[in-house]
Amino acid sequence: MWYFLYSTIDCWNTGKRSSNPSPVSLKVAVAPPLEWRLPEDHHPDSPFHFVNLPSEQMARDIAGRSILVKGIYELWGEGRSFEELEEAINSYPDDRKLPYLAPGTTFKITIESFGKAISSHEQSDRFQKLAFIPFKGKVNLRNPEHRFCLMDNDDYGDNNGLPPIVQRRIFFGREVGASDRKILQIYQLKSRKYLGPTAMDAEMAFLMANQAQVKPGKLVYDPLWGADIDIRVVRDGRGPDCNVWSNFKQYGLPMPLSLLRADNNLPPWRSGLKEVFDAIICDPPYGVRAGDANLVDASF
Repeated sequence: MWYFLYSTIDCWNTGKRSSNPSPVSLKVAVAPPLEWRLPEDHHPDSPFHFVNLPSEQMARDIAGRSILVKGIYELWGEGRSFEELEEAINSYPDDRKLPYLAPGTTFKITIESFGKAISSHEQSDRFQKLAFIPFKGKVNLRNPEHRFCLMDNDDYGDNNGLPPIVQRRIFFGREVGASDRKILQIYQLKSRKYLGPTAMDAEMAFLMANQAQVKPGKLVYDPLWGADIDIRVVRDGRGPDCNVWSNFKQYGLPMPLSLLRADNNLPPWRSGLKEVFDAIICDPPYGVRAGDANLVDASF
């Protein structure tokens, strides 16, 4: 089934640099080839895509794990105007709509606008234009059973520096799954007990872990762990209660399997060793986020 995906702009900008451009957040979750397409009249940098997924549960699982995906929706209708949108929603099969509009249910509608912040007055006007949808349930803004979203990409004259949109398109759909980006605040660098000089941004770390398909039981190797070559720093950090192990304890995470101290110029691995690690993950090149230096004596 085709689902409607709303991503951060970084999701597409990252994916389009590859040889097979597609929403990069989904590549790790769906075996290739991933079927996707842009909505009508959209420029290539659009955060909106149609993605073909085998089930609603898979769509929900992908959205829940993805960092660059805002939400995945069952699209009920789209159009160049609210009149076209109303016609499309009314034409959508009743057996797909009515279970979510029934009495005794609770719902919430959010308004999203790509490329421009809209005022509360504009939001109220958009809510009024959705009055034709026969909701029988009650509004619950905190913990609704069903969530809906109206997404609007108007052809604004000033689009916040983004490429101009060819033509306005309005979308309305039922939320199938959404990303929990609040987790980034929990793991943000300033919240950690111990912070090394090359600590990676939480969003980047989650994205790389997803791309490497890390999961429980996987053996993952970081060959450029930048704590320092001095074993005293590794062992003691800033004291017995503030070292590289403190963050694992802080978040209740399992401790790493082991810490290897070796010279990467002379790899310690046995020759002929193959397929030991499920993934190798390392941070961006040194000299970009941290200064580099040649520590080899000239006599060498």
